[in-house]
Amino acid sequence: MARKTFRKVITSPEKIEKIEDSNKKLVQRFLRYMSQTKSEGTITVYKSNFDIFFCWNLEYNDNKPFETIKKIEMQDFFIFCSEELQYSPNRFAQMHSSLSSLSTYIENQLDEIERYENFRNIVQKIEKPVKEPVREKTIISPEQIDKLTKQLKELSKDDPYRFQEALYIVLSVSTGTRLNETLRITIDLIDEKETAFDDLFLVTKKQIKTKGRGRTGKMLYKYIIKDLFLPWYKEWLPIREKIMKENNVKEHNAIFIKRDGNPITTSVVSGWTQKWTEMSGIDIYSHSFRHYFVTYLSRIGLEAELIQSIVGWTSSEMVAIYNDLRVDEREWKGLGKLAEALRETAPKNRSKGKKKK
Repeated sequence: MARKTFRKVITSPEKIEKIEDSNKKLVQRFLRYMSQTKSEGTITVYKSNFDIFFCWNLEYNDNKPFETIKKIEMQDFFIFCSEELQYSPNRFAQMHSSLSSLSTYIENQLDEIERYENFRNIVQKIEKPVKEPVREKTIISPEQIDKLTKQLKELSKDDPYRFQEALYIVLSVSTGTRLNETLRITIDLIDEKETAFDDLFLVTKKQIKTKGRGRTGKMLYKYIIKDLFLPWYKEWLPIREKIMKENNVKEHNAIFIKRDGNPITTSVVSGWTQKWTEMSGIDIYSHSFRHYFVTYLSRIGLEAELIQSIVGWTSSEMVAIYNDLRVDEREWKGLGKLAEALRETAPKNRSKGKKKK
């Protein structure tokens, strides 16, 4: 079954146009200020959250200027988020963070403006629910990955374009990259001679942008399990070249392409994952491949510190979050000590059974 998310839309261009003027100007000023240090993706999230809040304020709170909104009214909004919009704890926290950031900006940057001189951040007074999983996590096995990629390769005999779907899966489970990061790994960044970790991994020739603070995110080299990736990659390149020539598309560096030969977008990958879910009966989404990568490396015994370095995390705690092995599936050195102690203390005839009289 595909992953389903409840969605109730309370915004519209008509409603956004009716938002109180001072609130519009406040948001515009805040977004310009934050765009100096935040990525485009973060600014988009801010804008979306403010559209929701101020459309609620328009419909249910008399379109009040932001600085006049009371704590009880702000609480009403977050109750609306929980009950009407059915926000998960994580989504609730995201909205809470956006409105709190806007409020902190007013306190720190606009306090000399008369209308804001007595403003205080009331969002901080609103309690956030404890974060907890709201969806069952998909744990994909190596056998399931192998079966799905072989199915896609078989389908590509009639439709060569679909071969790259298998390659996308292989690249994702060989790197642990997020969707956007996977698409940033381009042909010009891959060289068979550029390897790392005892020649087991390819390493991108340059760093790519990954999720992180600031406009540019975090720049990291990406490591690809060589023997998993290269055979699929080499088989795809001639197919890719043929599709591009048939569509008279000039050469570009994107590995993955649309049917017209141009680079794909994230929406294309989203369409792929829906097809893969239907084909496999497994709830597949891009982030599940990141879990697979960490779990795979953990299962074969790579140290958490090494996995952390390969992915580019600053904390080894992230390895534990993405490692989906059950506690009894992991290797524990201490178990050898228990076995040794049991051998020393258990009766010698313990495994021989009772003798018949």
